[in-house]
Amino acid sequence: MIWGLARVPLPAVLLFCAAALAGQALRNHFESDGLGREPAFFDFVVLGAPGVARWNVTGGHNPPSAPNYVAQIVPSRPKDSIAAAVRRNSSYRDGTWSVALLKSGGRGGVVFRMTDEKNFLVLLVDPESREATLSAYRDGKPTELAKGSVAIVNEWGFLKISADGGKVSATWDGKPLLEATDPRPAAGRSGLATAGPGIASFDEFILEPAEGR
Repeated sequence: MIWGLARVPLPAVLLFCAAALAGQALRNHFESDGLGREPAFFDFVVLGAPGVARWNVTGGHNPPSAPNYVAQIVPSRPKDSIAAAVRRNSSYRDGTWSVALLKSGGRGGVVFRMTDEKNFLVLLVDPESREATLSAYRDGKPTELAKGSVAIVNEWGFLKISADGGKVSATWDGKPLLEATDPRPAAGRSGLATAGPGIASFDEFILEPAEGR
């Protein structure tokens, strides 16, 4: 049995696998996942400092893809510990990654270009300070690449990351957020990410590789 697939109807499995093989967008809305369970098609890892994490499908807060969304639900976590839900069947260097983030709770965002658990990029938005930080981890050591500020207006905000070679940029609710250069661009996996204390909530996670990448 492949973990996370047993409770998903076979047609859905075939659809996701076909999309991955074709290089098409993978759209994760979580409306078909059971409440109180881990989301299907994801692997769960902790990056950086050790820490406990738990991911659940939940409801409420009028998510963009009602009625469900996904949350990391352990509220007390170390500041430098990154909990990540990494999407299966997807690995690419160039393209876009987008996610909806609930305005309250802990820092949330996206880990991408993840070649292994010590080498990746991560962009996190802090709803309290309204600060966004893009960092590169190389051999487990973080380097800050760029910072930006978000204007939190609605209950859910939309983060979108674009990457093409060394160029990385991000928008928040369609407005420019930050730009940076990745000194070592590489293809890798991607997923939902949260760091430090607080419950972070996510919806509408969309992965779209550039054609031929």
